[in-house]
Amino acid sequence: MEPLQFNSLTSMFFANCERPDFGGWFQREKGEWVHYSSEKIHDTAIALALALKGRGFGVEESLGIIAPSSVNWALADIATQINHGTVVPLFPNISCENFSFQCDDANIQVLIVENFAQLDAPLQELLPRFKAIIQIDREAELPANGVYWDDLIQEGEAIMDSAESKLWIRTQIFSISPDDLFSIIYTSGSTGRPKGVELTHRNMLSQLQNLLSFYHVNRKNDVCLTILPMAHVFERMAVYYYILNGARIYFADSPKNAATIMTEIRPSVMIAVPRILERVYESMTSIVGKAHGPKRWVIKNAIKLAKIADPQKKPTLMQRFYDRLVYKRMRDAVGGNFRVIVSGSSALNKTILRFLLNIGLPIYEGYGMTECSPVITANNEVDSRPGSIGRQLAHLDVKIDDNNEILVKGDSVFRGYHNNPEMNAQVFTEDGFYRTGDQGYFDQDGFLYFTGRLKEMLKTSTGKYVSPNPIELELNRHPAIEQALVIANDRKFASALVFLNPVGARRLLKFSKEDFSIEKAMESMRLREAINRHIGRINKKLNHWEQIRKWTLVSDELTVESGLLTPTLKIRRKVAEARYAEQIEEMYR
Repeated sequence: MEPLQFNSLTSMFFANCERPDFGGWFQREKGEWVHYSSEKIHDTAIALALALKGRGFGVEESLGIIAPSSVNWALADIATQINHGTVVPLFPNISCENFSFQCDDANIQVLIVENFAQLDAPLQELLPRFKAIIQIDREAELPANGVYWDDLIQEGEAIMDSAESKLWIRTQIFSISPDDLFSIIYTSGSTGRPKGVELTHRNMLSQLQNLLSFYHVNRKNDVCLTILPMAHVFERMAVYYYILNGARIYFADSPKNAATIMTEIRPSVMIAVPRILERVYESMTSIVGKAHGPKRWVIKNAIKLAKIADPQKKPTLMQRFYDRLVYKRMRDAVGGNFRVIVSGSSALNKTILRFLLNIGLPIYEGYGMTECSPVITANNEVDSRPGSIGRQLAHLDVKIDDNNEILVKGDSVFRGYHNNPEMNAQVFTEDGFYRTGDQGYFDQDGFLYFTGRLKEMLKTSTGKYVSPNPIELELNRHPAIEQALVIANDRKFASALVFLNPVGARRLLKFSKEDFSIEKAMESMRLREAINRHIGRINKKLNHWEQIRKWTLVSDELTVESGLLTPTLKIRRKVAEARYAEQIEEMYR
């Protein structure tokens, strides 16, 4: 094992607070950026830890957080660690069944919420089970066992200067072991039962240290934007990476305000998922519809060239010409200051990736999963191959088995699923490698390529296997398709649910905003013929049993709130199949 710079994430956090050049954190609240100094976040973390102790929260207990990402989210994480407790991230759209299971399985005794009244009514009925409900929103009414965040902090501040409190804090921090559990993160299971991924301080610290050679963060000049949910390990890891580097962190109030936020603070470093980058692409390419005359011609051709040019080759004279007239303005629309954008969670559409790289946005795709804290491989500023998911981190051993499954071993790989010995026996090989369930291959230079998911392999009623992910990525390349879901399990042929992209559909049909409607798009034969031609081109590249024989256009919006998307904006296959069961059956009648 590589020697760790810190014994815990907690000690790393406090070491950062003591840096004389640490600029603190920033939180967007009601459209304004509020500064949290190093002293403020240091003292708040200690006060919260003391207050939790005073309310009986302790070792082998968990604290659940069901609130948007914020400075308070990060400080609650640290305060829980000081108490030798475990943080369990929860999501607002969680079902009652899963909520109850996770609370019982992880022994959640304290819950932090933004506003308990905003939770679904069935969830509200379960709140009396906790020792305390900590509510961040002071303007909302409290539940019977509730306490406001500010009041709880005051409880801790009242005793934090005592000698006894100071000794307790020091003892608690120094007694955290690298192999102590710091979080349980639940992921969906194939049987419907969530699996609690146990992550230790060593898991996260070893990853953070090895990422230092991949991405350089300058604490003086870089502006690090946090826009994804901290409930997901990808963004949470990024926040700790910024802490390790002593960088300023800007916590967004909502992903919906991304465009405004980027022009406000001009971020240089950000973690993203494909869905966010797809929105950036759509916004940038939509400007051609607003232009007229020669200007429209220039923008249209600039966009066309950016979609097809090889980003690894030296820019041509025409690309440099378009950069001055078009691409620079596109970059300015997202702040014009990006140095690193790391994309993960799922593969980014190849056309969109080429476009963003060619206009000058530094997109680096990586690969990982919650069980690996989460990064396994990544592209970076000095070592990148677009289309791949990068090289493996130095501390990891990554190999491909006989089924082309990606296997991983190393210090950042989790120790197992919580209270689930049967599953643990299945997911680790005899020599200790974690079975990712994903398929891929290495090229001759050591770059990894993702080809599909073993756990999502679909088997037709004729016994043929269909890997849906590569087909769905190709389907998603059409501008009028938001996302696609391939159906084939126990069916005689492959079909697809195709979710409409209203922006792309409007542009394809050349409607003005005033004239366009979802109903008109759904009724348009021109749109359906365009999608059909696109599917036909894809089918020519597929084996006959993989070809999409029928498809259904769906107008419903894909959102996390609807339950159709995961918090990292990937479509929930089982939920979608259940919700659109009637439409699916119609394709096979």
